[in-house]
Amino acid sequence: MAVKLLQLSGISVGFDKASILIETDFSLEAGELVGIIGPNGAGKTSLMRTIAGLLPSRSGEIRFLNRPITSISERQRARQLAYLPQGNESHWDVTVETVVMLGRLPHRESWKGPSEKDLKIVSQALSTCDVSQFSDRSINTLSGGEKARVMLARALAVEPRLLLADEPVAGLDPGHQLDVMEKFRQLSQSGMGIMMVLHDLTLAARYCSRLLLLFDKRILAQGKPQDVLSEENLARCFGIRAHIGTANQYPFVIPVQRCRPG
Repeated sequence: MAVKLLQLSGISVGFDKASILIETDFSLEAGELVGIIGPNGAGKTSLMRTIAGLLPSRSGEIRFLNRPITSISERQRARQLAYLPQGNESHWDVTVETVVMLGRLPHRESWKGPSEKDLKIVSQALSTCDVSQFSDRSINTLSGGEKARVMLARALAVEPRLLLADEPVAGLDPGHQLDVMEKFRQLSQSGMGIMMVLHDLTLAARYCSRLLLLFDKRILAQGKPQDVLSEENLARCFGIRAHIGTANQYPFVIPVQRCRPG
């Protein structure tokens, strides 16, 4: 039986008097790779930040591993939930290995250096994200795409039960996009729950086990990619007509024309 990692009940999010999301309900189980899609301003990042505890909700409850997430200490939460935000900036001139080692902080004892286990996990994360060759270089000497892979390695070094990733392949070249998405699929198949924001509908269709489509402050549709990525939903939410098909048995979604939204 799959373990329910995350459950949102009646979550509403907003700033000042503006509402971003209203009465949002969904759950995520271990082993799922769930893609969050929707037009700009639909609330995708706000939803991720709310789950990560960086943005308060106006109403509702978030449960993590069947417990109210507010009842779990920040340290315990940091050991089991990793958040990979947009952007890859580092404000410190430190080595890549040092950045990735930050992912082990929730697991380390106070005032003690990294253990052999920590070093092994960091080495694995560097290798997984194809950045081992940069381990001794300053993070600030890397390109945007290289930094993105380093930040992903830091998140993987946590060894989380649940990984939240906001546009994790933005800025990566096509080859590394496929590499990273394939790694996400492998991680989910090994039991990790993954929730990610994606704008590339082809990657969403190919790799995600389930999609949530946000529109007009709500989840408009959720389910298998082939059901969510319908012509009607694409026209209504994105204002596009698209060519939807398969190549070598892999699905693709190519926007070909603008149309009237709604």
